[in-house]
Amino acid sequence: MGDVLWFNGRFTTTDERVVGVEDRGFQFGDAVYEVYKFAARRPILLLDHFRRLERGLREVEIASPWSEAAFASMSHELLRQTLFDDGIVYVQVTRGEMERAHFYPDAMKPTALAYSRRFKFPDAAKKERGIRIITAVDQRWHRCDVKSVNLLANALAKKKAMRAGAEEALLLSEGTVREGATSTFFAVREGRVITHPLDEHILPGVVRDRVIKLALTARIRVDERPLRERELFDMNEAFITSTTQGVMPVTEIDGRAIGNSRRGEITTRLQRMFDELESAKG
Repeated sequence: MGDVLWFNGRFTTTDERVVGVEDRGFQFGDAVYEVYKFAARRPILLLDHFRRLERGLREVEIASPWSEAAFASMSHELLRQTLFDDGIVYVQVTRGEMERAHFYPDAMKPTALAYSRRFKFPDAAKKERGIRIITAVDQRWHRCDVKSVNLLANALAKKKAMRAGAEEALLLSEGTVREGATSTFFAVREGRVITHPLDEHILPGVVRDRVIKLALTARIRVDERPLRERELFDMNEAFITSTTQGVMPVTEIDGRAIGNSRRGEITTRLQRMFDELESAKG
């Protein structure tokens, strides 16, 4: 039996093939998506994810199919029908379906879907052990602040990482560290946390935002500035953040150790604070 699927206002399962061949999301990547985590069938940071989805739709001029209340209602019903307790929900909104053409009319009816999926989140041992990553050239389009389904460059970077025995690719552009292929990157140096500022080069990560707030609450200085590639190996610690990984230590980049190849003190503090926040908030 397939996973529970909400499609254009009705519930079915992912066993049903519902998207037309001339949907613009399928043919043009003309779509925005979102992923949120749930635990014990409780959505985590749901409204933060909805607001990012809504912003992305607005930026590419696709009509949002939900109000905030309608999105929350749909999500809770989706999770009520889901047969497992922990996982992720994938949400996608395309511009809609029409005869294939680059030009499209205004006010198209969007295609919207959401489905739940099992996901194995990192356990305590992995959260302590951390991950190895590699660097890769950033070949994405120039609106990385929109969470669009144009993910070919990201997928190719992740494949490169996998072939190198790593778990993430850190994307570099003109000597500047941007972000991971599927994550936000943070460096720690002399007690300060450094991460790329919000602009068109990076995604405004939901976990990124919360971790920065937690750091400031803990009186840890956060510098939102471009990090140069040459600074990578002068760091004391490094970590990535994402919906599925939470706060994950980085112990090696391109085969070179970061710090002492172990989870650092500040990374540990922020990881524990974020885990507590996830446990407390929906």
